Amino acid sequence: MLNQILLVVYVALIVLLSIKLRQGTFSGFVLSDRNIAFPAVIGIAYTAAYFSAASFLGGGGYGLVAGLPWVVYAAFFHVGFACLAWLIAPRIWAMAKEYDAKTVPQLLERRHNSPTGKVILAAIMLILYAVYLVPIFKGCATLFQGLIGVTYIDGLIIAMIIVAVYYAIGGLPAIIWIGFIQGVLMLGGAVLLYGSLLNAGGGMEIWNNIPAAITNMSGEMVPWQKTLGMAFSISLGLLALPDLLIMIFSAKDTRVVRFAGIYGPISIAIYAFCIFSLGILAYGAISPEALQPFIKNPDGLVPYLAKTMLPPGFDALILLAAISAAMSTISAIVLVTTTSLTSDILRYLRPTVSDNKVLLMTRAVGLAIIAAAAILAVNVPEQIVPLVSVSMGVIACCVFVPLIFGLYWDRGTSAGFVVSLLASFGSVVVWQFFGNPLIHPVFIGLICGTIAYVGGSLATGRSADHSAGEMRKAA
Repeated sequence: MLNQILLVVYVALIVLLSIKLRQGTFSGFVLSDRNIAFPAVIGIAYTAAYFSAASFLGGGGYGLVAGLPWVVYAAFFHVGFACLAWLIAPRIWAMAKEYDAKTVPQLLERRHNSPTGKVILAAIMLILYAVYLVPIFKGCATLFQGLIGVTYIDGLIIAMIIVAVYYAIGGLPAIIWIGFIQGVLMLGGAVLLYGSLLNAGGGMEIWNNIPAAITNMSGEMVPWQKTLGMAFSISLGLLALPDLLIMIFSAKDTRVVRFAGIYGPISIAIYAFCIFSLGILAYGAISPEALQPFIKNPDGLVPYLAKTMLPPGFDALILLAAISAAMSTISAIVLVTTTSLTSDILRYLRPTVSDNKVLLMTRAVGLAIIAAAAILAVNVPEQIVPLVSVSMGVIACCVFVPLIFGLYWDRGTSAGFVVSLLASFGSVVVWQFFGNPLIHPVFIGLICGTIAYVGGSLATGRSADHSAGEMRKAA
């Protein structure tokens, strides 16, 4: 009963905050008018938006089947890419400010003078973010099922309603400020669960009870190459996911961005280490018989640990932490997905449409996407981590190449941007179905996208460079 009461109070609190932070303009709804002046708020909200219920459940349980390689690779790539992301964040903010870009497709369009590229990227985001939302909703429903005793379908309905209200009212200002609160809850829940599991296993003695096959870096249960590829693919999102980049866009100035780069990597390091370690530590604290059901369904491990490892009532914190992870991620994803559809694609087709109409459509389409993703999550046969690694990895791959080259290489052109998107997306899809399963498709997408971008830009450099230069001056 305590969990249900605490959940109701929590939801009521964030709805009130969303109403208080609500802004009536399109720019305010999608970008908070670039007025966020607190580095800690952006840095920790960035962490909350990146990690989701998929990380809390899927990432926490995946160590059961992937072993120590999952912990090592996932923690290393997450911390490393987080540091890189915040090192280049001031440049990203400056370029977004220069071009007055409100979305990532709009930023890359104006950098490369390519309306066609903007529409292609927006379409890719719309498709793959819809796929990415499905495992997050699955994580939400699984959590509700494990902690408050509802059915999986009821858990989906609860999650859908909460996120719909949260998204439609608040927009980016609410997403960032409430994401900050949610990030603090996530970190607290991760540390509490990790400490409780370690204590149950006798402190550092827990490692003596973990089977050698689990601590072996060769990957006896899941090939290490596959684990490395999934960890790399998921972590790449820290550098290029649009739902994270818009938080950088929202900062008041570069000083805020620079100091946010302290809070972001530290919070990501704490969360990643604690959560990704749970699966292997469980072998040292729980009997093999009790763990056996979770070998086939590792996504259910974290709710089980919260119920059995924590004192009565403390599992409510894990509920709020995981719900926080899901809500912050889903709301940010839905925002960038709908703005890509309404602002980027609709305005390409009908340039005269007013901001008020675009804002109304952004809210309405977002609610439709939330409902569709929840319906698709009714039957999800895959584990969470593989689903996330493919959908998140493809989006990050398509954005990463033109973004990085756009920041550091002046010779990038419209043709390079377009062929890079097509090469990245197409090569990943083909490799996913026909390539070597030990090599993650995102590696192939990065290689093909880079070659296509450089080749296309060099082949069309002179005229396109002139157009991009003129556009830069106009901005």
